[in-house]
Amino acid sequence: MNQVARKAVEQAWERLCAMNEQQTETLVKQFMEEQPALGIYLFASGETLEAGSLQESPLIDLVIASWQVLSLAAGRRLNPVTPQQIESAEEFNTKALEQLENASEIEQQKTVQQTFENYPQRELLGFGVEILMSGHEENPELAPESIGMELLWLRTVIDCLDRQGKALTSDPAGH
Repeated sequence: MNQVARKAVEQAWERLCAMNEQQTETLVKQFMEEQPALGIYLFASGETLEAGSLQESPLIDLVIASWQVLSLAAGRRLNPVTPQQIESAEEFNTKALEQLENASEIEQQKTVQQTFENYPQRELLGFGVEILMSGHEENPELAPESIGMELLWLRTVIDCLDRQGKALTSDPAGH
């Protein structure tokens, strides 16, 4: 799937933030019906998808916005992500992080910059980083440790949804 434009990401975010409680509840229900494995993945990560929680959890907001914008980019409903796809994506992302632990600070910065430059959904992930880091721009080292895990979970979700979109665009029948 082609990379989504920053403007599309921002518009999806704005629509999500403008929703009332009933609209939010309907959207969460639709997400859970279309992407049950991702819903379970978020539950397992300690998040909740109860009505009204979108305003309390930027990770949930970002997952819902990512799902919406990638579905729009694909031009149709994305096939459900499987638990195996989630596990594979998370394992890949975790290994990449583990390799960074032993690198020098300069190597870490170069690797992170290259990762963003080459990431298939750079605008979407970059927007997510901005939202999760909001309020910590001046002193990122003071951000809660949980943000690192939230970024891992968000990237895993984006990777999975992007792959589903690529599958749709390479096989119009969705098989």
